[in-house]
Amino acid sequence: MRTITGYSMDSFKRITEHHPLWKHSFLERSRAGELTLLEVRVLAVQMYKFSQAFNRILASIMACCPDEGAQMVILENLMDEMGQGNLAHTHPELFRRFTRTLGIDDGTLMITPPEPETQAMIDTYLSLPHRYGYLAALGAVCFASEGIVNSLYTQIRQGIVGSSPFSQEALIFFEVHIDLDDDHAAHLEALIKPRLKTVEESIYVHRAIKKAMDARVQFFNGVQRASAAVSHLCAA
Repeated sequence: MRTITGYSMDSFKRITEHHPLWKHSFLERSRAGELTLLEVRVLAVQMYKFSQAFNRILASIMACCPDEGAQMVILENLMDEMGQGNLAHTHPELFRRFTRTLGIDDGTLMITPPEPETQAMIDTYLSLPHRYGYLAALGAVCFASEGIVNSLYTQIRQGIVGSSPFSQEALIFFEVHIDLDDDHAAHLEALIKPRLKTVEESIYVHRAIKKAMDARVQFFNGVQRASAAVSHLCAA
């Protein structure tokens, strides 16, 4: 294992594995299948907002990347997100199949604003290549997004199916990401590993991963807060 003064691919993975995210009460309830349908609806809208922004996040990293080999890996990831050019298979469209099943029409989905915590997570990712460089931003995507999706989305899926019956077609977004994103993470890790040349670059990757994970904790805080507010209004 190649190491720069204690930093390695495994050390980056440990940031995500031991992060407080996994002890978040929302995820704990999701794993237990205790989410309400109202909570799932709030979660779905906020997840969609980040999913819709993910193409821009990848594009912003590529815009800061001078390395043609790295550009190609980013582009391959971006093309998967964009359904290989087929609008019916873009990942935001796959997610809209889920929100439609929840009774949220596309128009309502588009005009519903992201919660402040969701917007903050989007802004965090968009800022990473400018703040820390393209390698660090790719590190955040690799380890704090693609690398945790299998576990994160499996837990979220448990909460979703516990709230109400859903068809496999409605959950296709989750199935695709659970199956696909491990490959994305592996490709990104293979890209990052040989390009880390200095301690400073490794520190930046470390910081970017942590900022992305911290932003995701705040995202779930926002979902909880918004769910409680909607529940209060419904009960009034």
